[in-house]
Amino acid sequence: MQRIGILTAGGDTPAFNATLFGAVERANQLNIEVVGLLEGFAGLLDERVPHLTLNPLFETIPELDPCRGGTILGPHELTLRPTTQEHSEPVNLSSTGR
Repeated sequence: MQRIGILTAGGDTPAFNATLFGAVERANQLNIEVVGLLEGFAGLLDERVPHLTLNPLFETIPELDPCRGGTILGPHELTLRPTTQEHSEPVNLSSTGR
C-alpha cells in the first residue's frame, strides 16, 4: 500500500484544510493512504506521537472541511532546546553581521 504523510511546520495557515482536502481527494482516486502527522516534525520523528488517518477506506473524513479555516492537524512550531549551557542565551543575528 502506498502512503503519504502531511504535516504542519510553522504557524497556522488559513487555507490548509482546503489544501489537505484536495490532497486527500486526489489520493483517494489513486488508492493512496494519507496520514496527518500531528506535532509537526516531532510527529514524523517520534513514534509515540499519534497520527491521524485522513482517508480511512479511501473516504475523506467529515472533519476535513475545505470551507473551514485553519487546519485539523493544528499549528506546530518546532522549538529547539539547547543541549549545552553555552547556547542557552538567545543570539541577536543583527548584531553579528549575519
